[in-house]
Amino acid sequence: MIKNISMNKTWFRRLLFSYVTIFLFIVPLLMFVLLMAFSELSRKTAVESNKIFTKQLLQSIDNQMKLIDNTITNEIASDDTLLGFFNPALQSDRYYSGYLSSVKVKSLMATMPLIDSIYLYRLSDDTVQTPYSVSKLAAFNDKQLIVEALKQSVPNHLWTDVRKGYTEQGEPTQFVSLVRPLNSGNDGLIVVNVQLQAIAHFIQTLTTANSNHLSLYDREGTPIYGDIHGNDSLMTEMHSDYSEWAISSSVVNSNLFRLVSAISKYWILVCAIFFSIGVLWIVVVTRRNYKPVETIIQRIQLFSQQKSAELFRKGNHDEFKFIDTALVNLMEQSNAYQKQHEEDLVFKRKHFFFEWMEGNRPLKYEEWQQEMESLGMPCDFDSLCVSVLEINKYSKFASLYSDHDQNLLKFVLCSVVKEIAIGRNVTIWIEWTSKDQLTLLHLVQKVSPESKPEQIASDIANDMMQWVKTYLDFNITMGIGSGVDRIELVHYAYVEALEALQYKPSLGEDSVICYWEINPEGKQQSLDLLEYIRALAFSLRTGEGDWQGSIAQLFDGIRAGLYARKELDNLMSYMIFFLDKEFTDLPADVQKIWANGLQDKLQKAVDDWDTVDELQQMLRSVLTETTEAIATLREMSSNYMLIRKIKLYMEEHYQNPDLSLLHLSDVFHVQMKSISRTFKEEIGENFIDYLTRIRTEHAKELLVHTEHSIQEITVKIGYLHPNTFIRSFKKLVGQTPGDFRKTAQVKS
Repeated sequence: MIKNISMNKTWFRRLLFSYVTIFLFIVPLLMFVLLMAFSELSRKTAVESNKIFTKQLLQSIDNQMKLIDNTITNEIASDDTLLGFFNPALQSDRYYSGYLSSVKVKSLMATMPLIDSIYLYRLSDDTVQTPYSVSKLAAFNDKQLIVEALKQSVPNHLWTDVRKGYTEQGEPTQFVSLVRPLNSGNDGLIVVNVQLQAIAHFIQTLTTANSNHLSLYDREGTPIYGDIHGNDSLMTEMHSDYSEWAISSSVVNSNLFRLVSAISKYWILVCAIFFSIGVLWIVVVTRRNYKPVETIIQRIQLFSQQKSAELFRKGNHDEFKFIDTALVNLMEQSNAYQKQHEEDLVFKRKHFFFEWMEGNRPLKYEEWQQEMESLGMPCDFDSLCVSVLEINKYSKFASLYSDHDQNLLKFVLCSVVKEIAIGRNVTIWIEWTSKDQLTLLHLVQKVSPESKPEQIASDIANDMMQWVKTYLDFNITMGIGSGVDRIELVHYAYVEALEALQYKPSLGEDSVICYWEINPEGKQQSLDLLEYIRALAFSLRTGEGDWQGSIAQLFDGIRAGLYARKELDNLMSYMIFFLDKEFTDLPADVQKIWANGLQDKLQKAVDDWDTVDELQQMLRSVLTETTEAIATLREMSSNYMLIRKIKLYMEEHYQNPDLSLLHLSDVFHVQMKSISRTFKEEIGENFIDYLTRIRTEHAKELLVHTEHSIQEITVKIGYLHPNTFIRSFKKLVGQTPGDFRKTAQVKS
């Protein structure tokens, strides 16, 4: 027994010292080799990641600059508001040639934070308009770029190189600028300035403090953004095909990668030698100890066979139960993973659809095809068309139905659209892009020359409208964009569909609006709308005139034209602005009516309307309440009764050239200063302006309905000199009496 114990210890020591020695010799070497390999892999991964990072960063910069470029180009081509500044016919109208264009420029700057400033240069009168000022080119701080652009027949590049310029406050800074001519430069220029600081801030939002070292240069090699370079061996340089800018990026701590790379070249041979020695050593030791190990293995196998036989003799089948339980768990996990995958796929489809429609993810056809296949969506088409279904009066819809019922009705709309599309050689991809808008992408196949994709989308929309009218308690409006044959153009078709819905107030709810049927060139927009607003404000301020007739004329003009929702919102905002200006000059008690709720009520009506009739009704209700309150205050004022008598006297004796404050003082036995002060307080307008307005209105009647000369009309309305009459008339009306008569004759 003692001898067996001694033999067991000897065997234990033999195994211990043989394999442990090999372990202590080989494993550290293997760990070192693994470290070298891992370091080399890390270096390659870092270089590749740097390339991908640099490419994505350059693409992000290009996307931002392209967005600015495309937006400005589209606005130049389609926005009458911006082009009003360059229209010679509107130069005298500050609203169209100054206010609207300034509002539009500020809106563009607000939607694109990279833009520092936008200049509008009008060649006809050498005028430059910035978002906050108007000046001549000679007095403009940042005029050098415009002067150089005028010398070029065609701009050489999309964006200028880095240049020195001035901000709106006159502070010197560095820009890159985009210059876009209007009508080949014959009308003027639009200049968009982007500060280098804005580009640097944008790059910093895409990177972190410990990320790669970056440098960005323009075409001439001038730095746009840069910091300290890393090692050149790990540097990546790329050039933009769009802006022709160059970007370089190097990896942080690149010296470590270089050191590891140098060490690995010399140690790999040493490691290979030691590895071979270790393998040979293991083989030798294993052969020496093979016999006892084999004996042990044989005993283990024999014991295993005996235990298995014993297990089956007892009839113990627990192992099958274990296998059954394991399979059941595996199937449940597989089903759970499949369900999770399907839910993730729904969100991925929706996210991809959003990016595609919004134009935030430019794709080539091959990339798009791969993406569609991964999402399980069809990718075969001959042409594409986009339409947008909008639930009308969504606030009412949300108040009538619970969240569950809203989701159910939206699901019904999706199901009906798919059902209607069956048998039309079209596959429809639908997603709710907002709470009240369902976007439909039509993938049309094998379109015949007689059946265009727009017609197929229009037929589906009309069938959908009819179904909703028949079976649902709410109504919808659908806008359809033009058909396209490339995936890159789908974003523009989507924008057209949304633009078509903007004309819902003019074309009516519960209808199908096709973008190609809207003719912006043929808009019959009335320029008298502003005159109606001014007349409305005058009637409310003075308590005279037919304000209800003015508001009726205003909305008749709106219905007669073709206006988008945003145009009507701007018009209503101008009305509130003009009323605010008029009420400022009225007595304090009347101003309180405006400040204590009237302005808020008007703004709420402007924000919440859905149809033109609804807007008109809300405005009439608010203004009726206002006029009644103002009338009550004025009837209680003794001064107002005096002013009414004076106004009646002025209406009867406006032809008198001696009509003045002194004359009224003699007639009514009231001090001249008292009449002037009371007139201003009660009417909100001084005596001279009010008298000029009366004489101008009578002059208009004479100009339109008589053949009297300007000299004769001057005498009839109480002026002594024609020049005085012409100057006063033009200041109030905006054109000379002669031009007014010609315009009135053309209209008649």
